Amino acid sequence: MTADEWLSRQLGKWLDRPVLRFFGWQPYCVSLGYHQKTEEIDLDRCEEASVHVVRRPTGGRAIFHSEELTYSVIYPFEKVELSDFYRLVHLPFVKALNELEIPATFNSAQIDFRNFYRKDKSAACFAIAAKYEVEIDRRKLIGSAQRVFENSILQHGSLLLGKRHAQLVHFLNVAEEKRKILREYIEKNTAFVWQYNPEIMASKLAEKVQEYFSRLFDIRFTPFKINLASKKDFMGILEKSGLKVLN
Repeated sequence: MTADEWLSRQLGKWLDRPVLRFFGWQPYCVSLGYHQKTEEIDLDRCEEASVHVVRRPTGGRAIFHSEELTYSVIYPFEKVELSDFYRLVHLPFVKALNELEIPATFNSAQIDFRNFYRKDKSAACFAIAAKYEVEIDRRKLIGSAQRVFENSILQHGSLLLGKRHAQLVHFLNVAEEKRKILREYIEKNTAFVWQYNPEIMASKLAEKVQEYFSRLFDIRFTPFKINLASKKDFMGILEKSGLKVLN
């Protein structure tokens, strides 16, 4: 995700085209939204479970990255309407999932996030769906968040494959009685791909989504590499860009 931030800052400089990336997590990890308070996470519990905690460059609330397909899209800021960007990015996901017989749809309602963030359950990203996020039978399937940079917009998203994301509540800094209530709420209000087809793997899903990006938007993908001699070189570039590197 730090690489996503760096690439977002380079768009319009040495990077001359939009970026679509897919990735997963090993080991599993909790990520906080850019403006989220660290105090909302029980860091001692995370350390005991050998779960790392990082801060995303994008907004939103905490996610336990586990059984999921994570994506990032980096796009020129001046060429997009923010209000429509969620829909455009998620359209290939909906089409791909439907082709794989996963009954995904868009969420059509917009919630009052200021009011929602006053509630205990707001610490978890998958507690509520924003307009044009992807759901199944009104249960959230993809959690996503954005951040606008000088020349680009970065959108991150997590498409749930399995149900382990609900383990996030174990790491939230809330009272024990609220932990159980919140877990039941998240499990009731989220969906995951393996409920419908346990044979679908992240790599197959990523290929199908990329295919629909090409078909829907007439995009030709070209892979690229950042040629660096070592991880140390990459970290040096990040630090020179003014980014804080989290270990």
